[in-house]
Amino acid sequence: MTKKLLSLSAIGKDKTGIVSSISKVLFELGCNIENSTMTLLSGQFAMILLIAYPKDADVSKIKTKLKHALKDTGLSFSINEIDDNSKNIQTFGDYVISLYGADKPGIVYNISKYLASKKVNITDVQTSIIGVKDKVYVMLLEIQLPKKVTADDIKSQMKLLSKELNVYISVNQADSPEI
Repeated sequence: MTKKLLSLSAIGKDKTGIVSSISKVLFELGCNIENSTMTLLSGQFAMILLIAYPKDADVSKIKTKLKHALKDTGLSFSINEIDDNSKNIQTFGDYVISLYGADKPGIVYNISKYLASKKVNITDVQTSIIGVKDKVYVMLLEIQLPKKVTADDIKSQMKLLSKELNVYISVNQADSPEI
């Protein structure tokens, strides 16, 4: 049997207590945050949550309470019921692409264009500019390879793109957590 899931996405002006107010409502309703991304982008707080809720829960009550809590935060938001399709995802391997270099337009496009052409699934992207005096553009991508693509294929193309974009790119297998 599949889990009952909600997705919640929200963005708006950052202020203290957003995560606490949303997670409090979820906790009180017996919900579990199974997966999340939350970040601050130029003063805007953004969050995406995957929420599992009890099978016997009243989903309209959960949505109503969340909407009330989110309204109090001032965030724009969307709440949707979704299907749990995690059992249907089959991949060959998980890898991390790390990129460092001077910032310029087209970096994300060129890397993602190649990966899309090989049917590589990008599962996470993080970009930022670090440093105060000497600024460096950093991009981290988590990817899943289809069965017909090897890590060597990806590494070979990333080496070419590294020269073309004048950035440093590495491809490494993602570590699996030790339990």
